[in-house]
Amino acid sequence: MKLIHISGILVGSMLPLARLGAQTVPPAPTTTTTTAPPAAPTTTAAATTAVAAADTAAADPKPDFFGYVGVYYGYDFSNPAGLARPGFIYSENLHNQIAVNIALLGARYVGDRARGTFAIQTGTYPDANYAPEPQIFKNIYEAWGGVRLAPKLWLDAGIFLSHIGLEGPISRDDLTLTRSIMADNSPYYEAGAKLTYDTGQKWLFTALAINGWQVIRDRNQNEAVGTQIQFRPTSKLLLNSSTFLGEGANRPDSLGQQFRYFHDFYLTYDPSPKWKIAAAFDTGWEERAAGRSGYDTWQGAALIIRRRLWSRAGVVGRAEYFRDPAGVLAATRAGGLNTVGYSLGLDYNPVPRVILRGEVKQFVDQKKVYIENKTPIRTNGAATVLLGLTF
Repeated sequence: MKLIHISGILVGSMLPLARLGAQTVPPAPTTTTTTAPPAAPTTTAAATTAVAAADTAAADPKPDFFGYVGVYYGYDFSNPAGLARPGFIYSENLHNQIAVNIALLGARYVGDRARGTFAIQTGTYPDANYAPEPQIFKNIYEAWGGVRLAPKLWLDAGIFLSHIGLEGPISRDDLTLTRSIMADNSPYYEAGAKLTYDTGQKWLFTALAINGWQVIRDRNQNEAVGTQIQFRPTSKLLLNSSTFLGEGANRPDSLGQQFRYFHDFYLTYDPSPKWKIAAAFDTGWEERAAGRSGYDTWQGAALIIRRRLWSRAGVVGRAEYFRDPAGVLAATRAGGLNTVGYSLGLDYNPVPRVILRGEVKQFVDQKKVYIENKTPIRTNGAATVLLGLTF
């Protein structure tokens, strides 16, 4: 299912993570307006007007067009009959098929007082993550506009990437090829409005009013709120805290309210050009259904370490843990999850705009939540390869 981004994996110029500061960009020069010339301009006046018009055109930036295609092949060692990986996996989730996880094309505008992005998408990622949305919204990756209210203060509204989580929907921009369980089961996208104050150096503060937990089309009258704080004490260290408070399952009002409280924390550290370390921890509480008092809780954690081998290649390892005994986010045949996972990946950039990635992953749960040949088992493994193209 998950506006924060972390600088990229190995691609030439290392494109930034889709979720770390994707909405914050340096301001462009102030747009100027040229008044109309007199009815019968002199040669000098006409020349001056032409120069002013040229300056105006130069000052008003043109939209920046962008695109990405991520094609993958995944093999689940349990050989699922339905040709899909376990239901709590939403990215690169098909078994024994060559498929497009996400293909997107968009335009981004950034001016001195206005900015915005519109991008469309297709692939197995939107097919799985946007399943509850009306068809008209399933192919929208981003659709938002913003205005600068004051120096360093922006108001943005529309459909935008989530303010929660270390990992985004585009594999190219993540440290690992596939997403962790905690990333796949927290928001990738949001719809609403947000105020962002960015000092441009150490601090970033965001307050959000959104339709809900990864919701574009709301089915109730309960809005949600969120916050995000980023602190960068040095160029090598980033700390992030994000929160969510609101009705979490987009239930109709007739079914009652079950409020969800959630906090996400992560950090990234670059001790040297060859090493990158990232750690994340999530925790959430949701009110139980009517007639049951108390809260159901869940927790997730991940540690990721990447080592650059040479300029075009690197290796990355991950250890993760996800505990959701009531199945609030990740329901299974045996209830919820209590799973640890491990992955090891290799990345290679044959040319600047292309990334090749491979990964093997293993899950081990305390209960028999997985199926192999119609038999419940405690483990699940998979191998995935991906080709990503940026244009």
